Amino acid sequence: MYDVMSLSPEVIRQRMQELRNERRLHHSARARIVVLEKENKELRLEVTSLKAVVTLQQTTINELKLQVEELRTIVFGKKRKKEENYDIDDTPPTNEMVTNRAPDSCKRSLPKEDDVTEIKPHPIESCNHCGGQIFEKEMVTYYVEDIPLPQKKTVVKHIVEKGYCETCDRWMTKEPLPPANIIFGPNIKRYVTYLSVICRQSYGQIQGILDCTYNFEISQGQIAKILDKEGEQMRPEYERLKARIRGEPSIHLDETGWDLQEGDGIKRFAWTMTGGESKESVYALGKTRGKGNATDLIGESKAVTVTDDYPVYRNTDNPHQLCCAHILRKLRDLATSSQIKEEIHDHCVYVYGKFKKIYADIGNAKLEGLRYSYDSLLRRLKSFAKPALLDFKKLSNIKEQIRQRTTNYLTCLQYPGVAADNNAAERSLRHLVIKRKTSFGSYSEKTAETLSILLSVLMSYKQKGQLRAYLKGV
Repeated sequence: MYDVMSLSPEVIRQRMQELRNERRLHHSARARIVVLEKENKELRLEVTSLKAVVTLQQTTINELKLQVEELRTIVFGKKRKKEENYDIDDTPPTNEMVTNRAPDSCKRSLPKEDDVTEIKPHPIESCNHCGGQIFEKEMVTYYVEDIPLPQKKTVVKHIVEKGYCETCDRWMTKEPLPPANIIFGPNIKRYVTYLSVICRQSYGQIQGILDCTYNFEISQGQIAKILDKEGEQMRPEYERLKARIRGEPSIHLDETGWDLQEGDGIKRFAWTMTGGESKESVYALGKTRGKGNATDLIGESKAVTVTDDYPVYRNTDNPHQLCCAHILRKLRDLATSSQIKEEIHDHCVYVYGKFKKIYADIGNAKLEGLRYSYDSLLRRLKSFAKPALLDFKKLSNIKEQIRQRTTNYLTCLQYPGVAADNNAAERSLRHLVIKRKTSFGSYSEKTAETLSILLSVLMSYKQKGQLRAYLKGV
């Protein structure tokens, strides 16, 4: 300790001044610390709030990136570099045996003798080079297949005698007279229908084909009338086709957009009902997306309906099988997405592989008739649908979809002849989707109904190999 008495008054005054300064500085520093502690607390709360906002924004950005990627795929198609996602096998599971093609499978089959229209012999009498005698002659046969172009149209001139009967007081003919002095024959009507429905040609393209190949002039209004009359003639077959499909063990339902140029402005759709066994389809075009269109197609059928998870299909009384392929494709798109990175991507790859194995085992159980596999697969599906820590919104929605209706993904194991996917209906819509890109839908509800009938019947003929008979008028 310092001896106070030994300090001079000047030193004591200096030290007292320092003490007063320290006390004053301590007081102001203390006040500043209180302010800083309060500010720090507020900043911590703000940082916590901003972190939540950033997390939400990042989640939203990731979801928007996935949506943009989906839209880009829809508009431009899917393009994948070979070096990307090399660990993803995006081929769907199949239970069909892969067979190697025979070497002759790409060669044309020999024409039948009835198809030969002309025989041209080519004898050889002497050597083409020296003119010497030829020995050990052999016959070699080959065929040249061709079509006549342009083809001359046929015009049949009818001279009908007309007379008056005094007894009946009326004019009459042996052959009934048509409404006009120039009418279309049955061949041109069937050919126009074939070009429009099966070949997906527009009215202008049909005019060009007929003009170039047959020198046949036809207006677009006449084409529309031909299609309308052909549709009315096929209506009974359309109803019979619908009844046949309803009688099958399972029916596949799906829908796609189909606009009407003349209408109420409401978005319209094309519906299809495809037989699970026959794969024949019935179409209904220009309809809304309401439940009534599905129930109208199903009618009184008790068949198992195979669909995607569109809600209108849930309220039918039929046993319901949900499409496993839809879930597989959604998970595959997540696993191959370039917008999902690091551990989230690895998690998507794992989830995709897990469901793909379940889907393959469902197909194996159907082929082998293992009904006891139902309980095992049900447990695996329920386990698959449980939430995980790395699940983001889109993946959570997929799992929630399975969790809500797990049993409907295994209905195919309880009913024979029922597929685990809705590929049959989707394939039946491909022809229609391509036609939509060139025709942009139908003009009105009437023309949409006509196309529904023509498309259903002619595609059925095509599937059964009867289109040639239709064109011949058989």
